[in-house]
Amino acid sequence: MAYAGIAAHLFRVNEPWTLSNSLEDSDKTKPVDGFEKIEYPRPDGVFSFDLLTNLQRSGTNHSDDQPAHLRIKPECGESAWKDSIKTYGGPEQNFCPAGVYEYVEDEETKEERLQINAQNCVHCKCCSIKMPHQYINWTVPEGGGGPQYQVM
Repeated sequence: MAYAGIAAHLFRVNEPWTLSNSLEDSDKTKPVDGFEKIEYPRPDGVFSFDLLTNLQRSGTNHSDDQPAHLRIKPECGESAWKDSIKTYGGPEQNFCPAGVYEYVEDEETKEERLQINAQNCVHCKCCSIKMPHQYINWTVPEGGGGPQYQVM
């Protein structure tokens, strides 16, 4: 309690030992060149679980007919996610805990394209913070159907 009083009244919440951050998190994302691909072990069902089990346990619920709350910003278009997969290896498919962002092969062109599974979103907002070019427009979903706290 003494520390809180000193921080609030003496330093005015500007403690000299506060770490500074001059770059956005998205600017710290590095190109995929020079990194090895990580092969993660399969879920064991005891300490780690598959994506669908984890999503079910989160209590996330989005109505099928609600508008998507994750959209590519109009000014960015396809060039942003195409650069993300080419330059950065599509990091959004790895850092999203709910598998919202997925690169799938287009049946017609046989090229990878970004598929957004907004119904899986657990509202961590990682995509609006860490994604290269910050090309996702994250809005609050209709009805607030995010993760629910459940007493067991």
